[in-house]
Amino acid sequence: MDCHFVQNHLFSYQEQQLAYEEKQAFEAHLASCIECNRIEQEFQFVTAYIDKKKDDQHNPFIETRTIQRIESELDQRSAGPNPQLWRRLQPVIVSLLLLISVAIGFSIGRQIDSVISITNEHHKEIQEIKSGLSIQDFVDENIFFENN
Repeated sequence: MDCHFVQNHLFSYQEQQLAYEEKQAFEAHLASCIECNRIEQEFQFVTAYIDKKKDDQHNPFIETRTIQRIESELDQRSAGPNPQLWRRLQPVIVSLLLLISVAIGFSIGRQIDSVISITNEHHKEIQEIKSGLSIQDFVDENIFFENN
């Protein structure tokens, strides 16, 4: 076996993809050739370093998840008091607003009713006054207005 074969099949050797006879010849050459032995050791060092770096890589989504969690906590704090308390108070507030609106409606209705009754009384008084007058009174007024 020659150095060229060993240097071209380092990965196959490390992944144990060589046939049994090739592996025996490969290891025999590594034992006899100092240069190929050094290259094979450096190759193992580099692949071990790459594997270690793969394991050391952090999850890129951890940063975004952490930032999102911090932002959501800040949003909850800035949103106001406890959201569960708000959910419990909503029906109470809606009920109070409904009662207030009904009370305002009754109040407005009473005021309108009193205005209508005053207007009706005023019309009755006018009718009573008109019924007490004679036609002659109206005729005289028309003549007075026509002359002026």
